Amino acid sequence: MKKRYIIGGVILVAAVGYLLYMALGSSTIYYVTVSELLDGGSNTYDTNIRIAGKVADGSITWNAEELELGFAVVEGGASLPVIYEGTRPGSFKAGADVVVEGQYHPDRIFRATSVLLKCPSKYLPEE
Repeated sequence: MKKRYIIGGVILVAAVGYLLYMALGSSTIYYVTVSELLDGGSNTYDTNIRIAGKVADGSITWNAEELELGFAVVEGGASLPVIYEGTRPGSFKAGADVVVEGQYHPDRIFRATSVLLKCPSKYLPEE
């Protein structure tokens, strides 16, 4: 009788371990800067990546009919064109700190699946 409980416990622990491994393995996304992405060349194509930077001044285009937002993310002197299909974030504007998640393609355009705006600096304490 004890042997059945031990075997059942081992199977249960193995199943939970496998499910945790699969859940964590598929949700990991690399986080790089714009310059690191551009320096990576073709090694970074078609890989889920997360990039942080600022929205470049004068780079925002919005097509409300097709729900397509185009802009450039800048960081450390490097610029990356981004296309996002979906609703435009509410406080999206030039100079905003942004994190984009998606894939970089051989046409040198980053196709974002999500756009996250960082909290504005107005929440920082005054110096």
